Amino acid sequence: MRLVARQGVPDHHVQDATQQILIAIGRSIENWKPDERPASFRRWLSTVSRNVVIKFMTRERKQAGSPGGTEWGEQLKEIPAAPDATQVARYQHELIIWAADQVRHEFLATSWAAFWNTAIEGKSVADVAAKLNITPGSIYMSRSRIVARIRNRIEDLNPEARKAEN
Repeated sequence: MRLVARQGVPDHHVQDATQQILIAIGRSIENWKPDERPASFRRWLSTVSRNVVIKFMTRERKQAGSPGGTEWGEQLKEIPAAPDATQVARYQHELIIWAADQVRHEFLATSWAAFWNTAIEGKSVADVAAKLNITPGSIYMSRSRIVARIRNRIEDLNPEARKAEN
């Protein structure tokens, strides 16, 4: 294990690398042939271990960017299979607000105020009409045009959804 640690293997991988070296030695010991130089078996062991460590660390580096292991599996178990109704409603609300902001510049300030106050803030049409000095009919008309434009803007994000509906 000291040999493996001296080759630069991090402490948490030393045992795994040592095991891989022992497996490699067991598989290739039959191919070892002594040469006439001193310490030929030691040199052979050193070469086998160095090659195994290089392969091991190369493989570990490639996997380092990929999540895995028990800890990752536990985190995956905590993720619900499908979003709950509250999350879906929150997402839809945020999507509508985003799309509304994207199309706001296309409408007059009065039309936008009528839409926003009645459709988003939930104020009554009669109160908003009186406050803005416009007719309730113009509020319904503005609101209808703005809602249609918001829907179109959301559909532009996902053209496949539009195809599925048709």
